[in-house]
Amino acid sequence: MLKLKRIDNMDIVTRDVGRLVDFYHGILGLDFFLPYAPGQSWAAIDLGNLTLYVLKTELGQPAPRRAATGAQNPPGLDSIAFEVEDLDEAMAALEGKVEWVAAQIGTWRHASGTHYRFRAFYDPDGNKLFVTEPHKVPVA
Repeated sequence: MLKLKRIDNMDIVTRDVGRLVDFYHGILGLDFFLPYAPGQSWAAIDLGNLTLYVLKTELGQPAPRRAATGAQNPPGLDSIAFEVEDLDEAMAALEGKVEWVAAQIGTWRHASGTHYRFRAFYDPDGNKLFVTEPHKVPVA
């Protein structure tokens, strides 16, 4: 029987590894999972519970940018969301360093009481990311 344990890694393919390294490591402050040397055709960024591999390609242009909400997008992976303790503090730290997807803060509420505050932004290749402040209510 198949027993999947957790997500180990995910990949982003880019024409400019260094630019995404500058963003994920330099601007977002994420550590490397494996040592990185400028000019390498790949990088491994530690996202805490998984590794993001940034891989070089020579093909094509980036995929079209995703819209603010999933319902406005074609099928496929939509975004990556980073949990933060304080959304307002995270937005202040990112202000002027990222391109926000929308001007407003989003909220999502579930009948259980669990709710999220979030704001989306793009990486340099147009991949959609979120900073999200979860307020989770345990299920009884």
